[in-house]
Amino acid sequence: MLGRVGDQPQTVAQIARNMGHARQSVQRVADVLAAEGLIVYQENPVDRRAQLLALTPQGAEVLRMIYSLNQEWARHIMTKLDPEHLDAVADVLEEIARILEADEQQTSHQETSKKEGDS
Repeated sequence: MLGRVGDQPQTVAQIARNMGHARQSVQRVADVLAAEGLIVYQENPVDRRAQLLALTPQGAEVLRMIYSLNQEWARHIMTKLDPEHLDAVADVLEEIARILEADEQQTSHQETSKKEGDS
């Protein structure tokens, strides 16, 4: 969750939607992170009822450490993988991305056509 507010402050509801979690579970985690001094609640100029979550300097440092450790781990794992297998995996992931994009475009086109037909 630290990474979600690392780029810009967000509300609990925004984070929950983006992560696909219940707002209540995100709220519980946010309260723990605030108690640990990693995030703070800020006034939201758009909606006073929904405070924004933002990183504290300590939270930003923890997030930098997490990203750094993750990069080290990923580099370590990559040295153990066969480059040909990595190329094959990359090719399959690119194909999946193309399929998903085409499907999304088709769905979007169908929804637009349906709306125009309903008018």
